[in-house]
Amino acid sequence: MKHRILFLIAVILGVAACGPADGIRTIRTTTQTEADLGRIKEADGPVTVRLLCKNDYPDTLYPVQLHTPCRCTKVRFDRKPVPPGEDEVLELTYDPAYRPGLMMESIDVYYRNSPVKIRNFVIKGEVIGCVHPIEEDRPYHLGEGLYTSHKVLHFGSREAGQTADMYFRYGNGNRKKADITFEIPREWSSCVRMRQPGRMKADERDTLHVKFTMPSPADTVEFAIQPLVNGIPTQEKLVVKAVPKK
Repeated sequence: MKHRILFLIAVILGVAACGPADGIRTIRTTTQTEADLGRIKEADGPVTVRLLCKNDYPDTLYPVQLHTPCRCTKVRFDRKPVPPGEDEVLELTYDPAYRPGLMMESIDVYYRNSPVKIRNFVIKGEVIGCVHPIEEDRPYHLGEGLYTSHKVLHFGSREAGQTADMYFRYGNGNRKKADITFEIPREWSSCVRMRQPGRMKADERDTLHVKFTMPSPADTVEFAIQPLVNGIPTQEKLVVKAVPKK
């Protein structure tokens, strides 16, 4: 019985020794398959994995550089020759911040004097999003619990009659429902078009599409839109700006 216990302990220790000493998850993949990272919690921050891909070519691979289209994915690799039958190792870190839902990213590795010029690797998974503080992407508190991504809606240089679009984020930072409206001065109502948010839930957030048409004759434009929360004007206003095109 004692020998059996010692044997089991040795097996367990041996299995542990075969695992990655640094704790980084290792995934064996090919250029024809997608490496599945599974469910990734945004709240846990960036996740790091190690990809292993065997060199199935009869000649050595000489990696020289790599490319990732998204800044959310950073890859480290050694520019060492990969002999036939050996593994190429890519250590990548994926940042799930503000990317809830299904994800799929690619990594291109380029080679020189090799049997192939490029190999493409794909990672996929599902990001479980978390609730961010409203101030993170709507940093301006106009008052009465109303937060926006902009304080100035600048439509740039425009010719008379020319229409421009802008999107800005807003949100109800109150702990209860609130009626949100934006009061456009009557003399500018024909130049600005935007829907009224209306009733918003506590901590509800949304984006507004604003259309601005440069008045004729074209002149420097600057006026304020008054936000109201439950009919109460906020301490600060949204400012609309535009200048005539020269």
